[in-house]
Amino acid sequence: MKQFLIKTSIIFIFTFILIRFTLISLINDYEAKFSESLSSSSLVELKSTIMDEIKESNNRDQILYKKDAEILGVFIKKILIELNLK
Repeated sequence: MKQFLIKTSIIFIFTFILIRFTLISLINDYEAKFSESLSSSSLVELKSTIMDEIKESNNRDQILYKKDAEILGVFIKKILIELNLK
């Protein structure tokens, strides 16, 4: 029984260490990347990029491609029907 407990303890410790160094470190890396992507500087940059694209689109005669316009039109009509707004 004593041998069983020792072997089980050793396996548990190695499993715990393996999980700690693989999964936990991966989770921490993704958490850091996620936090970095939500930082104020990246949000300001994203906002600036979106505004520049909107300005460029406003200068063109046609903003959407025909197929995109059809897809968005159907989608908006369905939303209006679900909201009972006509």
